[in-house]
Amino acid sequence: MRNTIRAIFILFTGISLMIPLKGQSLQETLEMMARENAKGYLGPVVTAFGTGVNSGTFRKAKPHGMLGFDVTLNVSATVIPDAGLEYEFFIPGEITLPFDPGNGTTYDIVLDGDQLYPGDRTSSTFFGEAKSNTIEAAGSYAVNAIKDQLVNTYGVSQVIVDNIPASDLEGAVSELNIKTPKGFNFPGLPMFIPQASVGLPMDIEITLRGFPNLDLGNAGELSFYGFGGKIGLNQFIPIPLFPVALSAGYYVTGLKLGDVIESNHSIMTLQASKSIPFITVYGGIGIENSSMDVTYEHPDLGKIEFSLDGKNKFRTIAGVRLKLALLSINADYNVGEYKALNIGVGLTLR
Repeated sequence: MRNTIRAIFILFTGISLMIPLKGQSLQETLEMMARENAKGYLGPVVTAFGTGVNSGTFRKAKPHGMLGFDVTLNVSATVIPDAGLEYEFFIPGEITLPFDPGNGTTYDIVLDGDQLYPGDRTSSTFFGEAKSNTIEAAGSYAVNAIKDQLVNTYGVSQVIVDNIPASDLEGAVSELNIKTPKGFNFPGLPMFIPQASVGLPMDIEITLRGFPNLDLGNAGELSFYGFGGKIGLNQFIPIPLFPVALSAGYYVTGLKLGDVIESNHSIMTLQASKSIPFITVYGGIGIENSSMDVTYEHPDLGKIEFSLDGKNKFRTIAGVRLKLALLSINADYNVGEYKALNIGVGLTLR
């Protein structure tokens, strides 16, 4: 996970996601492109983070007895589906191209985004292939639009327009070509989540998650924290010796990287489990949310800020736990927008 966080930081402090157009009149268009394409590029990261950190919240439904506890290290691996490897590069409806036909005056040529880029706009997401595609501008459309607007919109002499060097027109068109961002070719996202839980009266269990802040050098400080708990539901079921343990739980986890990323995730679960000596079979359903706030400095445009919501909404969990004396080992499979395998190892008492 640490390498993944470093990669995200490197991306937003050193790589432009935008087309290489210049000019003050393009500021708003470029900012919109920066924001929208950063969202497409990073969108799967929010969902993958949410899938990972919302895993491993429980390994049995029955809460610990009074002052019973466990200390567990969860390792989750989220698989990125094909849909999370690519996105369609965002192109605005209109693109303004400053152009000087050779008379010392620069005119704003307004181009239709769909006509300018009629071809494939596929781009890698953060998890996608480590290659950059070129989205080529339609040269004939751009040249005709430049000449037409110079004459009919701005009243430039036809003689001046007819004598524009072909190299100037070709250069203007080449500046419209887009190089899409590269991915990091990550097929999955690993997460390491330390967790401790303790039992309280009234069949309640509280949980703390995360680890001390880590200094990542130029990337800033990484903080990873969370809390939650559950309450046993069997105490409310008027059936003696009900054969399955049931609980309701709620867990919140946050991740923050310097001033670049703040990510928040939550999951509400209905848990069920059945234990026999040494083995517990458990499962449940969860309703979850994920969000991320991003702030980064674009090399040309300055500060870019936006928020993203993950696609995490609903998941099912199925797992098994083996307990030998104080040692507890569990594994569960999580199925939601993305799939994840979680393995936990820890010490458990009561």
